[in-house]
Amino acid sequence: MKALFVLFPLALLAACATPRESCIADQTRDLRVIDGLISEDEATLRRGYALDRRVVQRSRVTLCTSYASRSGRISPSLGYCTGSRLDTRLVPEAVDLSEVRQRLAGLREKRAELGTAASRGVAACRAQYPAG
Repeated sequence: MKALFVLFPLALLAACATPRESCIADQTRDLRVIDGLISEDEATLRRGYALDRRVVQRSRVTLCTSYASRSGRISPSLGYCTGSRLDTRLVPEAVDLSEVRQRLAGLREKRAELGTAASRGVAACRAQYPAG
């Protein structure tokens, strides 16, 4: 539920984007993904190990209030409720650093290709929507 409160304002901001901004965002989406992967691999090399994201379900007990009708009067009562929630944990994981270096080299090559394509796409967006 908290995620909805965070995502709703972001959705409103995205709805306020101009057509030019939307076009540029579309043209650079893959580039942003590659940049994220590159920074993740660089961090793995600096640390010497990877961090694996794992979702774990946790049980929890909370204090609950319930209302009961007794002889025409509504009275509150306290009790315990059980529920669960999902947590994300970062777990250290051993990796082959030479594989990470090779993958990083490939990502940097791909980024150069995508950078060229994104530049052309952004130029097309600016030509299509001159006032931004």
